[in-house]
Amino acid sequence: MKNSPLEFEHIVQVNDPLDRVNISVKRKELWDGLLLRARRPDRFNDALICESSEIVDNCFERRTEAGDQVFTEIVTFKPEESIITKSSWEVDADSNHAESLTQIEEPEPNFLFVRFRYKRDIPEGPSGVDIAQYLKSAYVQLDSEAISKIRMMVEQRSIPNN
Repeated sequence: MKNSPLEFEHIVQVNDPLDRVNISVKRKELWDGLLLRARRPDRFNDALICESSEIVDNCFERRTEAGDQVFTEIVTFKPEESIITKSSWEVDADSNHAESLTQIEEPEPNFLFVRFRYKRDIPEGPSGVDIAQYLKSAYVQLDSEAISKIRMMVEQRSIPNN
């Protein structure tokens, strides 16, 4: 089947200093949570099995198993700013390519947002199935849940050092 490209981005608001009810997440805490997600995505998604190499020059390699799919990713980052992940599946010579950008944005002090940008090849689905729309919905849900989990970890002071 022919692969088609998908490019998609969305933003998740992390905190709003005007919200007196919820805990305010500091940029460093958010970064620690995002880096934990990059190093150990299996802590955020039970369906994954992951191994990461040591960090060298703000870069590491990650091997991820998701069911019968296995892919290797190169992850590079700028501390407290952004994480770039580039993947390829180890299935066959026609393996798919995927990359993502996770970027912290702070338009005003303490107004934290995370921009998630995805670019990947997707196989053509069966007639009537919109794989791209399914993936977009899944990305939004998984990223929103990850930010919620990071907020919870900050509140419980349980984000481990990376």
